[in-house]
Amino acid sequence: MTRPLLAFAVLAFATQPLAPGRALALPPGYFVDSTQALESRPARLDYDDGDFTLAIRRDYANMTEERLLGIAEATYPSREDVIWLSVLNRTEIGADTTQAPLWWYDGVGVHRVPYAVTAGALKYYLQLTDRMRAHNFWGTFAHPLFWTDLNYKASLTHYDEYYANGEQFRDAYVAEITLGWGYDEGTFVPISRAHRVVVMNFAGDVLMVDGDGAAQETVRFSVHRGIGYAKRLMR
Repeated sequence: MTRPLLAFAVLAFATQPLAPGRALALPPGYFVDSTQALESRPARLDYDDGDFTLAIRRDYANMTEERLLGIAEATYPSREDVIWLSVLNRTEIGADTTQAPLWWYDGVGVHRVPYAVTAGALKYYLQLTDRMRAHNFWGTFAHPLFWTDLNYKASLTHYDEYYANGEQFRDAYVAEITLGWGYDEGTFVPISRAHRVVVMNFAGDVLMVDGDGAAQETVRFSVHRGIGYAKRLMR
């Protein structure tokens, strides 16, 4: 199933400074979660044993690039815009949307599909994986899964000149972030993949965000079909 990029009206413009008294220049509607921008995240992490696996790769050359990658991962679309999309598409987003930076507009538990690849998205799927490995199937509606797999790649690269969407950026720092999530529920195997590009300058001002809202979700039949059957209305 392909989720096309949806065009929508900008309902709000919000920014959150990384330091007191300093406002960021951001694309309309986007904001930076300053707490998440400063959080420590692993550069490398592998769970390659058992049925619940993950691979996290975050690549940067120095502390400056690490700081900028953290800003890119903490850049969120407008909360009002994401809720508006959910209402428009009649999707379920769950009770945990309360006062949370929204990176999804459809799905609860393991069924959640990212709208934007952010630090919050990474944390969510990482916590799900940890629960599965501990045989805690919260988020799967009490239906044990056969396997899950999380793949997250993020990199920060400096360009003297960078071209995107018909625009030219000089002395640009570009973050490319990809997240893949898949699981086998015994009847279906949904696999989602999302990608975003965030263009910044050395100061950490976010100049462009591209790719949000274009996640792809494919679904195939499980080899365990008929074992532990659970009826599900596919989106």
